[in-house]
Amino acid sequence: METNKIIFFRNFLFRTFLISVLFAIFLAVVTFAFWDSWVALLANLKIEEKELTELTLTFFLHVRILLVFILLAPTLSLHWMVRSQK
Repeated sequence: METNKIIFFRNFLFRTFLISVLFAIFLAVVTFAFWDSWVALLANLKIEEKELTELTLTFFLHVRILLVFILLAPTLSLHWMVRSQK
C-alpha cells in the first residue's frame, strides 16, 4: 500500500477511537447519573435491578472489546507499518 493511504487509514481509525472513547465515557456518566431513574422505569417492564446491572455490564464489556480490538489494534499496527517504512 501507499504510505499516504496507510497514514490516512491510521488517522481515521485513531480519530474514530478517540470519538468512541468520549462517547463511551458520556454513556457511562449518563448511566450512573440516572441509575435510579432507569431502575424505576424498567421496574414497570418487570425487569429487576439485577438484570439491569448484568445488561449494563455486558454493554460496557462489548464497548471495550470494540474499542480495543476493532479500533485501537488496527490503528497501532498501521502506525507501526508507517514507522517501519520511514
